[in-house]
Amino acid sequence: MTGKSRRPTDSRKSQERHTELGLWAVSVVLLLAAWLRLAAFDETLITPDQSAILDVAFQVTHGGYFPLTGMKSSVGVMQTPLVPLLAAFPLLFVRRIIAVQWFFSALDLLAVALLFRAVRRAFGRRAALVSALLYATSPWVILYVRTIWYQSLLPTLATYAFCALLALSTPGRRRPWLIPLSLLAMTMLGMAHLAAAPVSIFLWFLVAFVGLRQKEWRPVLIGALLSLLTALPYIAYLTMTGFNDLTIMLHAGAQASAFNTASFRLARELVTGALVVANAHGDQWDRAIIEWRAASHLILWTWGAAVIWGSIAVLRRHRRHVSLVLILGWSLAIPILFLRSGVHLQHFYLLPIFPAPYVLIGVAIAQLARINDSRGGWLRRISVALPLGLLILVALWWSHLWLVRIQLEAQGELQRPTRGWLMDQTAVTTQHYLAENPDGQVVILAHYVGEMSPFDWIRGYTRSPRVRIVPVDRGFLIPASPTCYILGPQVSTDALSPVAERVSERSDMTIPANPPWPVFCQDEPPPQPEPRAQWESNLALLETNLSGEFVPEGTLHLQLSWLYQGPSRTVYHFFHHLLLDDKLVAQIDGTSVPQWYWREGDTLITRFDLPLPETLQPGVYRVRVGLYTYPELTRILLVDGSDGVTIAEFTYPPEG
Repeated sequence: MTGKSRRPTDSRKSQERHTELGLWAVSVVLLLAAWLRLAAFDETLITPDQSAILDVAFQVTHGGYFPLTGMKSSVGVMQTPLVPLLAAFPLLFVRRIIAVQWFFSALDLLAVALLFRAVRRAFGRRAALVSALLYATSPWVILYVRTIWYQSLLPTLATYAFCALLALSTPGRRRPWLIPLSLLAMTMLGMAHLAAAPVSIFLWFLVAFVGLRQKEWRPVLIGALLSLLTALPYIAYLTMTGFNDLTIMLHAGAQASAFNTASFRLARELVTGALVVANAHGDQWDRAIIEWRAASHLILWTWGAAVIWGSIAVLRRHRRHVSLVLILGWSLAIPILFLRSGVHLQHFYLLPIFPAPYVLIGVAIAQLARINDSRGGWLRRISVALPLGLLILVALWWSHLWLVRIQLEAQGELQRPTRGWLMDQTAVTTQHYLAENPDGQVVILAHYVGEMSPFDWIRGYTRSPRVRIVPVDRGFLIPASPTCYILGPQVSTDALSPVAERVSERSDMTIPANPPWPVFCQDEPPPQPEPRAQWESNLALLETNLSGEFVPEGTLHLQLSWLYQGPSRTVYHFFHHLLLDDKLVAQIDGTSVPQWYWREGDTLITRFDLPLPETLQPGVYRVRVGLYTYPELTRILLVDGSDGVTIAEFTYPPEG
């Protein structure tokens, strides 16, 4: 009687112990996920892509501006405005770009928690723990969510969409409110980055079809309205442009003449964590970690075994076969969708594959454990403990990769010059100077190519046209008012040569980078010489400075000073021609400082390198400069009616 009376109590204690262990395990997984996503989040790297997102986000927070699109994608179409709008949300409360990074990382931490909850309800705690652990430590997921980027939110929003769809496919009491949430999640997934649009559209119509079959008309209608409101700005843009971007996307997605098997290779690398260190351009990262090359193979074999088990379980009508079809289909459909794509695939195209492969692995492990629990035996227990233990070891090794990188980032040992907290410091310093000097200007000198720099977002932060970013390799600006020059990463004080005699260093404004970014200020600009030539537009040539040897295969370095006399809607290109008897021998054309940074009264300095040909015929050569409009390619005339001016002559071979 005594033994029998204790059995219910022992069973209750065992259940309580398992519950307590489960809570501890969940807490550890969530804490680990939080650390990997939020530790040293202020070290986030800011490049021109991040700058473009942040610039729009700050403009939105000022009010009066609502974007219809984001930046242009690599295939030439405009992204949707969803990511900049989401980035604007934390800036309403904390006006620091690191707040955006914290917000994006926190969204993915919430995805880990939702994933655990959805999988636990569908397949139990064991499956949920394995799924959440693998997703929480996945190296590629962490790489993207620790960055402010359009593709950063793809794994996060894919997980939200997956959880909503998994909850819908799980038997139990009906939850019609999940339908509008699912439809909204699918819409946001496709709008975060257009690479996810095909799968999100398919899943959207699948959820709507299921809802209508269940006669859930109202939830489907609410979800459709929420989706329409979310996509409305981009739909408006497509309508105004005649759906040209949609045509480009459809053409890019169907122009391949052969199968693009890179989709499966990239999916494998994402799921297994392979090559993440190499693809992240790790600098010291690759030398600071403990290598374990077999880890990716272990995950690949486990995933393959889980796919085989899942397929058999579906054919045998497993009690959760509908959910298994969802997980299997999600895992395989993402790479299959890109099999016929003519686009040069990159890893982020396949990011929506998460978290399905990890859930499939978790469900397979849980099923194996459930069978062995019922049949017992030490050999069967080992058959569960071994793969589970190996998965935990892989997750710990994945964590090791990122713990090492986070430490390197926090110590400033990686080549990441434009780190988040430094950029915030630069913005605050700039804003303080502008507030104290109503007529003052701030010119940030930086090395960059293209139209955008990592500092362009500061214009949106300050909401001031008195902030200019100058590519020092292409030119210089001297405003006609008090100015401070911030020398960005790797910019030498030699860049200040046009104003060297009039600037003095402001140590109180120095940005504490390593090495520091010094700040030099001038109270008034240097005097301007009389123009050498005046164009009919609002530009006048002030001075010319040529250097370099005039020899075959040599290079002439051309530095010209111009006076900008007023605003213009014309886009200027400068031409520099080397002529022999009025015949073109060599030329260099292009732009200098981006024209939207020019202000009336500025002295603009342009820098161009004119390469000389392999052979030079004897004679007198002239260097002739001028302007033309772009893209019309129309020459702009001087006030005397000519279309250019000679600034130098060279005799070859030199006399004497």
